[in-house]
Formats: sequence, structure tokens, C-alpha cells
Amino acid sequence: MNLELRRKEIESRLKEIRSLVDTEGDLEKLEVLDTETTTLQEERTSIDKKMLIASKTEFKPIQVDNRQMVDKEKLETRGLSLKESRVIQVSSSEILLPDHTSPNLAAIPFAQVSSLVDRVNVINLNGGETYKKSFVKSNGIAGITAEGAPYSETEPAFGYLTISKVKITAYTEITEELEKLPSIPYQAEVLRNINISLKKKISEQILRGAGTTNTFTGIFSEAAVALADKAALEIEAITDSTLDDIVFAYGGDEEVEGGAVLILNKNDLRAFAGLKTTEGRKVHTIDYVSKTIDGIPYIINSHCKAISDTNTAAGEYAVAYGALKNYEVPVFSPVEIGKSTDYKFKDGIISYKASVFTGGNVVGYNGFLRIKKKAQAAG
Repeated sequence: MNLELRRKEIESRLKEIRSLVDTEGDLEKLEVLDTETTTLQEERTSIDKKMLIASKTEFKPIQVDNRQMVDKEKLETRGLSLKESRVIQVSSSEILLPDHTSPNLAAIPFAQVSSLVDRVNVINLNGGETYKKSFVKSNGIAGITAEGAPYSETEPAFGYLTISKVKITAYTEITEELEKLPSIPYQAEVLRNINISLKKKISEQILRGAGTTNTFTGIFSEAAVALADKAALEIEAITDSTLDDIVFAYGGDEEVEGGAVLILNKNDLRAFAGLKTTEGRKVHTIDYVSKTIDGIPYIINSHCKAISDTNTAAGEYAVAYGALKNYEVPVFSPVEIGKSTDYKFKDGIISYKASVFTGGNVVGYNGFLRIKKKAQAAG
């Protein structure tokens, strides 16, 4: 059977039935047409499946576009590298290059940067050198004063910090052949990769920056003066009470604070998901689309140690909980990306470099609760 021809016949008959239905008033004839329509649709579905299977088994030779001016030796080398998925090796990267080349380059299908970078408070201070920030540590309380006695003092307590600029850089090289390959925007992908690599470093620094020269002051840094007065919460393992312990340990005595976000390792999120009651029901409701645990937003960051990981040492900071507005990232310059063909001109290498001056620190007093892994009790 000619599947394509039969499919066209079915489409033609379905079109004819649609026109008949508009004018037909006899109920019995309509039922007959309905039955015929169902049969034809099932047959069409079967034909579609057969044609799909046939297309997968069809041999499609690779055609070479001579307009690309690729010499014979290079074509032979590439031909030997062709895989069933039509992937060839160029330089050290795998480049998707089917015949006449799709204009789209397949990106890595998973998130490369934690969303933490995009959700902290970024401030544009283009041209600045340092950023000084004051924060309120506490407010006074009024007193009851006898007649003629001095007024009660209610001066608030303040803290101060300075965010100095940090130079973050990225460098990469590609061959001139890679840049000139037709239709595929490899050069644009290289530039995108540079931007991602800068954000990866900023993500790391927001949590793990040491607070020393040319580094951020990260949330887990002992140099974070805004967090110095709040002791870390220590827990041995993720249990059914851990989330409540974190929520109630954060903030002041007058309120359970809303708007806070849990920053944790993916393995600890899995530990929360695995908690079950004695009846076998899950303890927590985790929404992986909205990214919440029982309504509390979470952010996964690989620079958090996992409390649930046996390799995480006691005393390691692992989880943070707080409002992301309490961490500020001043940007002192735009991202500058430069391209050069001079460094390895003889080798046909194109170099790219990028830099940005930025910094970061916790600016809200006790703005984050830090959670450490606690040593297990002996015995």
C-alpha cells in the first residue's frame, strides 16, 4: 500500500464528510458518518505511525556543500568522525552540523547558574570604587518618666559596612575555523558562555566569598558584620521538624517573618522530599514548579554543603534562610568583553576576555539565618 496516497484519500474523505455534516439532517445518516469518521481517523493514526517508523529506518546520506570551501583532507577527517546522530568533532567541542546546518545550536539542557544571582538586590554604581552602607541593629524603647525627670533615651543602634569592588574575569579561546562554520552562531554562544561563567563566580561569591581583599563577603563568611550577632542554627540531620526550626529561629521576637527564602543544596531538598510520617505520607508538600516547600520559597545552589551528605563535616555552613533583599551586589562597571586575534595569530586562535567590577555583602542586620551541620552525639 502506498501510505502517502492512502493518507491523502483519507484527508479528502474527511473533508467531504465535514461538508456533508453541515447539510445533513437525518440522525441515522449522521451516526453512520460519525462511525466512518472514527474509523478513518484511527486508520490515519496508524498510517502516521508506520510512516514515522519508516522515516527512522531510512538511510539519509550526508551531503557536502562545496560552497563552504573546505579542502578534501578536512572533509575526509570530518567524515570519519560522523556519528549516527550526525555529530562531528571540530577542535575540542562537539558541534551539531547536519546538512545545510540548522541555525540553532543545542544548548546545555540544564540550569548552569543558580537563580540566586538574579534575585539578590543588584545596585548600579557604575564608576564607583566602594560602597558604604549603614544598617539599623535595634530601636530604642520609650520609658515612663516622672515629672521633672530626664527623658528616656531611645537612640537606635547602628552598624556600618563597606563593599569594595572585586574584579571578576573570564577568558576563552576558539579556532578561526569554528567561528567561520556556516549558519551556526558559535561566536554568539562563546559570548553567552562568558556571561554564564561570570554569573557562576558571582553565585559562588554570594555564599562563599571570604570577605578578604578582592572577594565578596558571602552569607557564610565570618566577616559578614551584619550577621555577627546571630549564632548559627546547628542541626544534625534533616528531620520532620527541621523546616519549623529554621522558620522560627529567623527574625525577631514579635513576628514570624514572611518573604524569606531557603537556600540549600539539591541533596537536602531531596532529604526534605523523602521525609514521611509513620503512616507513610510525605511530611512536606514540595512544588517543583513554583519551587516551594510547604509554601516557603527555596533556591538550589551547589555552593551549599548538604547536611544530608555524610562527607559534610560538622561545623560546615550548609543552608541559609532569609530575605534576599538583605544581600546587595553593587555593580561598579558594565561587563566588558574584548576579542583579539593577535595573541596566537599564527595558530589561527581567536581569544575572548571579559571582566566586570562588582562586589557583595549582607546589608540587613541578622538578615539571614545560617544553618550549620552539627556533630552527631557520641554513642
